[in-house]
Amino acid sequence: MRVLFTMNPAPGHLFSMVPLAWAHHLRGDQVLVAVPQPLHQQVRRAGLTAAVVGGDASFFELWPAGLDLGGNEELDLDVFVALAERTRDDVDALVRAWRPDVVVTEPVEYSGPLAATRAGIPWVLQHWGLPVPPEVHRAALAKVHSRLSILYGGITVDPPALTIDTCPPSLGSVPGGTPMRYVPYNAACTIPNWLLEAPSRPRVCVSMGTVPIPEGVDGLTAAVHGLHGLDVEIVVSGAGVHNLTGLPDDVRRIGWIPHNQVLPGCALFVHHGGSGSSMAALTIGRPQLLMPQMCDQFAIAERLTAAGAARSVPFPERCASAVRIEASKLLSDDGYHVRAAELAAEIAAMPAPSTVADLISHTV
Repeated sequence: MRVLFTMNPAPGHLFSMVPLAWAHHLRGDQVLVAVPQPLHQQVRRAGLTAAVVGGDASFFELWPAGLDLGGNEELDLDVFVALAERTRDDVDALVRAWRPDVVVTEPVEYSGPLAATRAGIPWVLQHWGLPVPPEVHRAALAKVHSRLSILYGGITVDPPALTIDTCPPSLGSVPGGTPMRYVPYNAACTIPNWLLEAPSRPRVCVSMGTVPIPEGVDGLTAAVHGLHGLDVEIVVSGAGVHNLTGLPDDVRRIGWIPHNQVLPGCALFVHHGGSGSSMAALTIGRPQLLMPQMCDQFAIAERLTAAGAARSVPFPERCASAVRIEASKLLSDDGYHVRAAELAAEIAAMPAPSTVADLISHTV
């Protein structure tokens, strides 16, 4: 079977889909990943084959003028529609030439479903973790409806043959979704020896995601200085952390190391509330302190806080003292650890990507 994956040019969008892509590969299926040029190296590093669509289209090139990334709670899908406008012709041509048996895509990638519908091929929607709340998604789609109508040329896109839901059931499943265990993937690395040793103090990991916006640097700096007043070992992860200035000398900077390798030795994870980071912590069963800064991160923070597995710092209030207060509550209250462990057990009980790959092959 030939399986085409389509996604937007962001590492976090790719990472959530790598396990299912590999599950198809290990079944003996032919797997191809269609992405704009900025993501093709990440696809290759994941051991997958890339096809470049949309040239060098990127989020920052196509982000609507005047729309501020940081602190924006409104989920604005204009940029994803603009990406689809750039990729649709290439994806359509790729589908006609390669003739996949199924197209697998993510929630805000629109050219894949369109090309599949035109070619009469079934498509599968995979959510990347905690789904965007339906009411938020509907409102955002209504806002860009006129552009989507032009983009689709009057064609009504077929509904997905399957909708894959990687959210643990107690956090709210997608109606009619097919459950699949979330398996963290964050690219390959070489872990340092000290990471294999038990820390002498509670270890706290701080990370602000893969989108390099100033608010992420500000949030990370505030988090580190807030934690520095506590009796904890601070580990800062992510691309570019070695170039950050103004951090205390005793903070460990580990660069790009998968969270599922770092978090087992941690008592707490402080991050921006991205879906991938949140789901990685959920699979390991670690409490989270969320500092949302854009898009669906605010909804994720609300959901995890309501579930009793996290606390959050509102964007207008992010500062070192707020982080210190919230982190202290998380570290001292075992209830957050218990709830996080319960959610990890829910995820572990969900079907593996290999099971879902088999289901897809039988469905299409």
